Amino acid sequence: MTRGTHQRRLRLLVLTAIASVCVLFGRIFQVQILQYPEHKAAAERQNQRTVAWPARRGCIYDRDGFPLAVTHKTYTLGVTPRHVPDRDETVRMIADASARRQSDLRRILRTGRDAEYIQLARRIPLTSEQKAQLAAVPGVAVDNDPERLRPFECVAPALLGAVNLEGAATGGVELAFDGYLRGADGWLLVNRDARDREFVRAGAPGRQPENGHDVYLTIDSGIQAIVDFELEQAVSRYGAASGAAVVVEPHTGDVLALAEKRAPGGAQVPAGGLFSTSCIFEPGSTFKLVTCSFLLDAGAVDPYDAFYGEQGEAKFEFGRFRDDHEFGWLTFKEMFIHSSNICMIKANLASDQDEFYAFLLRSGFGARTGIDLPAESPGTLRPPAQWSRRSMASISIGHEIGVTVMQMAMAYCAVANGGWLMVPRIATAVRDERGKIVQEWLPVRVRRIMSEQTARTMRDFCRQVVAAGTGVKAAVKELDVAGKTGTAQVSDGSGYVRGRCIASFAGFVPADDPRLVCLVILDDPQAPNNYGGQSSAVAFSEIVEGINLSSDILGTADSRTTIVESSRDGMIEVPSFFRLSCDEAVSLAAQSGLRTFFSSGEGVVYAQIPGPGSLVREGAEIILSFLDERGRGGEVGVPELRGMSMRGARRMLLECGLRSRIEGTGVVHLQDPLPGASVDRGSIVSIRCKPGPPAQDGPAGGGAEGRASG
Repeated sequence: MTRGTHQRRLRLLVLTAIASVCVLFGRIFQVQILQYPEHKAAAERQNQRTVAWPARRGCIYDRDGFPLAVTHKTYTLGVTPRHVPDRDETVRMIADASARRQSDLRRILRTGRDAEYIQLARRIPLTSEQKAQLAAVPGVAVDNDPERLRPFECVAPALLGAVNLEGAATGGVELAFDGYLRGADGWLLVNRDARDREFVRAGAPGRQPENGHDVYLTIDSGIQAIVDFELEQAVSRYGAASGAAVVVEPHTGDVLALAEKRAPGGAQVPAGGLFSTSCIFEPGSTFKLVTCSFLLDAGAVDPYDAFYGEQGEAKFEFGRFRDDHEFGWLTFKEMFIHSSNICMIKANLASDQDEFYAFLLRSGFGARTGIDLPAESPGTLRPPAQWSRRSMASISIGHEIGVTVMQMAMAYCAVANGGWLMVPRIATAVRDERGKIVQEWLPVRVRRIMSEQTARTMRDFCRQVVAAGTGVKAAVKELDVAGKTGTAQVSDGSGYVRGRCIASFAGFVPADDPRLVCLVILDDPQAPNNYGGQSSAVAFSEIVEGINLSSDILGTADSRTTIVESSRDGMIEVPSFFRLSCDEAVSLAAQSGLRTFFSSGEGVVYAQIPGPGSLVREGAEIILSFLDERGRGGEVGVPELRGMSMRGARRMLLECGLRSRIEGTGVVHLQDPLPGASVDRGSIVSIRCKPGPPAQDGPAGGGAEGRASG
């Protein structure tokens, strides 16, 4: 090889080496300098992830601040087995939290070494200390998994609705007010180290969640408990397939209670709806109140106009109609009292169809009531152009028309309040975490549908139904009751089902100055109690009697309602105690000049009576309920009831999540179990009362020092 060739090869080698170095340094420059932001972002994406920071769903309370649906802080516990330290202390801690045996947990960790994630338990309660200890263990994941609790089980599940595992509302109040309740989730940036352990850096970017607001319903939990219990008893006693009952305040349209009992195979309810607002039925004779109101308001009849009952059976040119009794001559008033179909048809036969139809529309039939609940039905009311020759007669007595329970209740409210159709109100306000009102709903009058004189006359008619007509079993001792019975055949769409009927009773108390309207329907009660006057009227009586015994709403002013005088001098506005600890609540009460009473002080406040914003006098007692953060609080302490009034004792037991069995009247003399006993939530406490004045200072051990009671 010549010297020139050698030098050329050497130069080529040097140039190649220089080029390689240049390429290498160019690549390094490209990666480390030019593409640095891109690669840094990629590395961060591999070692960081954004996790949801869920908002707390708002609570649902009754009109007095009693919790109907609350979010309880629970967690999902899972592990990545290969990262979990094999230490006895660690295994014991995880086993205790997940309620598993240590031997089972060791087997799971050993056999699942290659698994990326194994879920051990869902919706488990953990203290803040437990959560922190578990989160610090490598390979252990503790995720928020809030559980929706309903401390007051008697409220119809369909009314409150539900929240699924993904946190989405599926019906009832939960769905209707979801925009207020759900809040807005936040997020948090989580880092992962070389050992695949996640941690949050100090000052890590994120956005705090906006917790949901709390919704206050018009439901009165005390009345709701009575209605639910008595309806269940009636369905069982009379062998009905199902039943529904609603209690409404006629002057405001406030729904104080709504209960439903449905058997398998009963009426099909639309998803998210309720039978009382989503399903229709033919009302039968309870609808005669509407027909009579139309005739009286139009001046077509006089209460003492007489009609012949044809001795119980009449053949018209459009069909044959019967009565349950052989009536002769009846006045218009007597016809209503004894519920004669034949006389009712004769009274309305000469009426103009269009005018009758217009009155039914004004009374709210054929249209939604406007209640804030999903899937409400407008009912069925065909225009006169689609009526047959028989329709005018049939509609007069409550057939060939489909109504909802709520529509009928509001029609009776119109008679009770002097002639005004009201919008049924299910919620009064929405409040934020500080108790500030975000949204408020006031009573709404839709229109006047009859004169005050007509309403007064119909109230007198209804009073006589209970005094001497078909509704005598709806009577309540010491109360003036008014109402109307109804028994209607059940249609299957092509005709009436033989032997099946719907029994109903709608009424109001007191008759002269109604404060409550109650409607009870029973689907297919068994003979001989298949008539409204034999079954639904009795259930109505039991409901009203229970309300009268447990509250003052039908007598003097409700003892739970603060009466605000013309001057606010000396009055204190009750602050919000929600979500405060026991010590914080007692301290706030002392600063505000108030006293507290509670049967257990573990956890945080989730109910208070009176509610935030109420005006009370200095030194007034505030009843608080606590939810233990460590769990459901399945056991509760029995409070001291001796010396309390019967109504106060019943209210106190409801507040503690207990039921009552009462003997006698007056002041509580004996109770079983005794104060301080631990019983399961929902247990019955028997109390025996005897006449006498209640203790002036409330239950023994009351006030702030009563915190140890029970």
